[in-house]
Amino acid sequence: MVYETDPVGWVFADECHRARRGRDGFVTPTGALINRLFCIGVLTEVQVQNSRAVEARISDPTGGLSVSVNRSCPHVADLLAATEPPAFVALSGELAQKGTEEIRLIADSCQIVQRTDRDRFIHLCAEDTIKRLEAVRELSDEHREIAEMVRRALSVTGSLQEMAGPPVDRREQMVEILTSLSGPKGAMLEEVIRSAGDVGISEAEVKAVLTGLLEEGDCYMPTTGTIRLL
Repeated sequence: MVYETDPVGWVFADECHRARRGRDGFVTPTGALINRLFCIGVLTEVQVQNSRAVEARISDPTGGLSVSVNRSCPHVADLLAATEPPAFVALSGELAQKGTEEIRLIADSCQIVQRTDRDRFIHLCAEDTIKRLEAVRELSDEHREIAEMVRRALSVTGSLQEMAGPPVDRREQMVEILTSLSGPKGAMLEEVIRSAGDVGISEAEVKAVLTGLLEEGDCYMPTTGTIRLL
């Protein structure tokens, strides 16, 4: 398969899920046109279907993205199957969507990377997103949500010093909530978000803190929709 006429783009997971399928590819709210996606994030889940079929989940500070590996890329399937979450990985492949289902990545390339690589990717992706936002004549509510998404992503890398204080307290609160809700298989993510909301923690803050816990290896997602402390 030849990709020279189909370049690789990158957007944060949150904006990727806001994209709509167009005639020439997936178009995001800020105007990015993407058929093939490159992303670096935390591998949070791996499910081996058989020797050459693997389902996985990769997360960045804005959300998660489902990943599939088809039979034509056994080396990618083998690498993912042999990698124990959480781990930093770089993936690339084609975006796909069936009907109204979640957009997913059909990976044909995978590499194990380091946190510094992930942080550089966040900076690059943030810069591109900001440039696209600056080109928008009038920002909508969705554009403002994406701008906040960028701020949240940069805070994970330590780029925003003002974020250095409060997240420490939020982290402790989230650990307490996870502990109180956890059963033998962990806690349901929906219940965690609801309980956090009861004590004044927004869904965006919940996702940011949980992403940090996943990245630090303090918890993992045994199945989609559940989270468990180590």
